[in-house]
Amino acid sequence: MSRKLIIASAGAGKTHRIISEAKNHVAHGNKVLVVTYTENNQKELLSRFTSTSSEGQLFVVKGLFRFLLEDIVRPYQSCFFSDRIETINFNSNGDPHKRNGRTILGRKELLDCGNLNPDYYLTKCKKKAHTTYLSKLAFKIMKERENEVLDRIESIYTHLYFDEVQDLVGWDYEVLKMLSKSKSLAITCVGDFRQTIYDTSVASKGPKTSEKKLEKFKSIKFEDEHLAISRRSVQVICDYADQIHVGEGYKRTISTSVDVPDHIKNHVGVFCVRESNVDDYISKHQPVLLRYGVSSGKQFNDMNIKKVNFGKSKGLGFDRTLIIPTKPYVRFVLGEHRVFDSDKTDESKNKLYVAITRARYSATFVLPDNQVEKCKLPEWKKE
Repeated sequence: MSRKLIIASAGAGKTHRIISEAKNHVAHGNKVLVVTYTENNQKELLSRFTSTSSEGQLFVVKGLFRFLLEDIVRPYQSCFFSDRIETINFNSNGDPHKRNGRTILGRKELLDCGNLNPDYYLTKCKKKAHTTYLSKLAFKIMKERENEVLDRIESIYTHLYFDEVQDLVGWDYEVLKMLSKSKSLAITCVGDFRQTIYDTSVASKGPKTSEKKLEKFKSIKFEDEHLAISRRSVQVICDYADQIHVGEGYKRTISTSVDVPDHIKNHVGVFCVRESNVDDYISKHQPVLLRYGVSSGKQFNDMNIKKVNFGKSKGLGFDRTLIIPTKPYVRFVLGEHRVFDSDKTDESKNKLYVAITRARYSATFVLPDNQVEKCKLPEWKKE
């Protein structure tokens, strides 16, 4: 059956693609499951589908953890644990078995008898599964009951979609590999690996980097398709954002956003602005201010302007953005495009990619006055 990885650019219309294909499957009486990580994306998918189709009972959207629990772990948990696992325990602070960097006594994975330790996978009440190890537990159950798990999922769904797969890590890929053994399920994974800024869990197991994740998909025999378009940003913004990951195998992003409103046409593209001119810029163009975190650009906190952190801006789009760059981002804007080469993770450059690609018509970087002359971007000046 089909195994497809759609590598999409920011603003490519990933949700539109999933909804369009799902509607076609549902029209033929097939049941579709879409698995995605964030709650906002789950709501968006359901809203978009139900607004155009009356076949909602054949279109199911679940969060990753809910899918793992309901479709894999709970139906077959008796092979390891006797008490019914009712829900999840979201490990927002990372590994639940470490305190001050040390492993808590009694939390090792295996008991002396060789059985799985319930205190490793479950909370003290034995009714909640730790999200950090949920994929690992799902994988172990699939290893134990492989045919039964696949038979059950195949009896319910014909097509599985995994959205935002750039956020998958570690054991998530082992679960995906097991699912791919199905002879009847069509599996489509969709994501933009340049927007990897979240992880589904804190994992010591790879793959972690975008490069390794893409290699993993190839090893599971997924055929890739590049959706290298942007329905959001004008071409000049697409071209600038593409420079962040140059040489990493991504195709040039082509903008399909060609109609620029008349009141916007006087300021379209990527710019820099002096700190001393920021007040005038905001007054003139009313952009959304994007920042790395709350502590970034404190001098602008009191301004009457919408402010969004880079991570929180993922999935959003704005006509104009004003970006407060960190020191490495300033170096990138000044032309040092290899500034991220020594980073241990892709998080920093990916957040910059996310920030730039939020803008539809103009993305403007705030620079110290004494740095503007070094910048090759056009400078916005007060008329």
